[in-house]
Amino acid sequence: MSVKTILISVLSAISIFSSIHGYGQEAKAPADKENFHVFILLGESNMANSGTPVLFDYMKPNPNVLVLGNNLRWNTSVVNYGAGMGPGQVFARYYAELHPGVTVGLVQCAKAGRLLKDLSKGTANPDGTSNYDSVLEKIKTGSNCGTLKAILWHQGESESADPAYVDKLKSLVKDIRTDIGQPDLPFIAGEIGRFGANAKKFNELLAGSKKAIPSCSVVSSEGLMDLGDIVNFSGFSVEVLGSRYLMEYLKMKEPALVADFKQTLDDTTKKMLAKDTVWITIPNPSMTEGESRPMGWDGKWVSKGIFEVVRDSKIFNTGPASLRLESTNGPVTGSIYQTLRNVAGKKIKISCKVMNAGFSGFALSLIGMDGSSKQVLQKNLINARDATEWTSYTVEVDVPPTSTNTRLLINISGEGRAWVDDVSIEKEIQIADTVKDTAKETVKEVQKEGTVLAANSTMPEKYDKPLEWNGIWTSQGSLKVAKDLKIFKSPPSSLRIDSDNGFVDGCVSQELKGVAGKKVRVKGWVKYKGFKKCSVGIGAYDSSWKLLKWGSIFYKDGVDELDWTYFDKVIDLPAGADKINLPLGITGEGSAWFDDIEIGIEK
Repeated sequence: MSVKTILISVLSAISIFSSIHGYGQEAKAPADKENFHVFILLGESNMANSGTPVLFDYMKPNPNVLVLGNNLRWNTSVVNYGAGMGPGQVFARYYAELHPGVTVGLVQCAKAGRLLKDLSKGTANPDGTSNYDSVLEKIKTGSNCGTLKAILWHQGESESADPAYVDKLKSLVKDIRTDIGQPDLPFIAGEIGRFGANAKKFNELLAGSKKAIPSCSVVSSEGLMDLGDIVNFSGFSVEVLGSRYLMEYLKMKEPALVADFKQTLDDTTKKMLAKDTVWITIPNPSMTEGESRPMGWDGKWVSKGIFEVVRDSKIFNTGPASLRLESTNGPVTGSIYQTLRNVAGKKIKISCKVMNAGFSGFALSLIGMDGSSKQVLQKNLINARDATEWTSYTVEVDVPPTSTNTRLLINISGEGRAWVDDVSIEKEIQIADTVKDTAKETVKEVQKEGTVLAANSTMPEKYDKPLEWNGIWTSQGSLKVAKDLKIFKSPPSSLRIDSDNGFVDGCVSQELKGVAGKKVRVKGWVKYKGFKKCSVGIGAYDSSWKLLKWGSIFYKDGVDELDWTYFDKVIDLPAGADKINLPLGITGEGSAWFDDIEIGIEK
C-alpha cells in the first residue's frame, strides 16, 4: 500500500477518531445496586472521548469504573490505543476514589457531531430509527443495573450560534427525566472551549440553563486549551474539566465532600494547566514522558496486521527514551499520529531522528483539514525506508491558513521494528504581503521543556494589533495599542503603547495560564519616550479579583525618555490564585515599546 493510499485511509479514520470509546474486558455489573452508581454521558465529541494526549491513569483498565458498550454489556473502562479521553472517565475515576466500595457505571451515549435536534424525542433518522429511542434504551439498561445519579452533558460545538439552544435543551432534559421516571435527576452541562469562535456568546447563553432547567449546574471551561483543532480539549484540559464536573456534582448532591475534593481539584488544575502551557507545538518531543508508550502519539490506524507502539528506554538517539514501532505476527500497514498546535498559515521545519530495522515502508507525513473537515493539505515529508542506522531528517512545509486541524503521521508497512527520537518543530509565521519593507517576517518557536513563552511575545502574528495583549485598563485618559514594524528590539516588531490625546494612566496586559504556585522568571525589553512613569509587573488575584500578590518587575519614575532597557526578575506566585495578569503600565503622555517578553518556570 502506498503512502498516499495510507494518507487517504487515515483521513477516514480521523473523521471517526473522537467517536471511538475506550472499552476493556467484559465485566459483570455489581449485584448490590446501591453501591453501583450510574452516570449518563451525553453530547458531542468532547464527551465522546476525544482528548489527547491520553494520561497514563486511563491507559490501564480501572476495575472500579465500568462502561456500558453499544452491545448493552458492561466493560472495564480503559482508553485503548487509538482513542482519546473524556471528562466522564475523569469524573468516574475521582468519584470512585471519593467513594470507597462503590463501583461507577458510565452509560456512554455521546456521539461526535450529533446535533441537539437529532437527539430530540420524536425525531427520526432517514432510515426510520430514532436516536432518542436508542439513547433511552441504553439509559434504562444502565439504570436497571444500579442507582442512576446524574446526566453529564457536553455539547454545542456544532450549534454555538443557535439562540434557541437552551429551550431545546430544556425540552430534551424534561423528556429524558419523564421517560425514566426521575424528574429531579441532576443535569450538569459543560461550557464549550473558550478557544472557539462563538464560545463567548454560546457560554453566556448556556449559563441561562441553570434557571431554565431544574436541578442544573454549569461547568466552567475557563483557562482550558484545545489539542490543536480548535474544537476538542487537550487531554490535560480534559483532566481539569472532568474534575470540575465532579465538583459541581458534589456541590449539588454531596456538599460534605466538597472540602475533601477541593485540594485534589486545585492540584490537578495547577499541574495540568502548567503542562498545557508548555506544550507549544507537540507534547513530549524527546519521549521524556511515558510508561509503556510515549505520551502524545495517541492516534492509531491499522488496515493490516498488528503493531505495537512502545517507549524504548534501552535504544534511543538521545536519552532517556525513543518511540519504537514493532510489527507482531507478520506484515502490517498502518499509522500513528498526533495533532499539531498553532501551525495554520505557517512555514514549519520538522526535524527528527529515525532508525528502521526491516519495514519496507517508513514515512513521515502531514495532513490537514479545515473547519468543515475538508482536506486542505496532504504531503509526504520523509522516506526512511533505508535508514538502517540513526539518520537525521529535516523538511520544511507551508501549512495552509485554512488547515485548522493539522496532523503529523508516522506511516509503516511491512514487517520489522523502527525507532523515532528527537522530534522538533520550528515555526516561521507568515504575514500579509501588504507589510511595507518586507515580504515575510519570521519568528521561531522551538519546543522547550519547562519554558512558558508569553503569548505573542515577539509580535509575529499577521495582524495590525499584537494579539493576546488585549487587557486594557485606565484610571485616567485613554491609550492606543499597536504593533510597531519599525521600532523593535528584535524583528519583526514590538508592542507599542501610545497615550491617546492627552495624559493617560493605565496598562495593557495578558492573562498567564498554568503558573499559579510557580516561581516564574520574567524577562524582556522596554523603551519609552515622553512618559513620566513606566512599569512591568505581575498581579495574582482570587476568583473575585481580590489582589493576592503584586510582584514588581520593572519600574521607572521621573525619566521622560529611556532607550532599550532589559528587565529580568523572579517572582513567586501564590498557589491559590485563580487569575494572573502581566500588565505593562504607563503614566503621562508619550509612547512606549515592549519586546521579547518571556516567562520561564524556575525550579
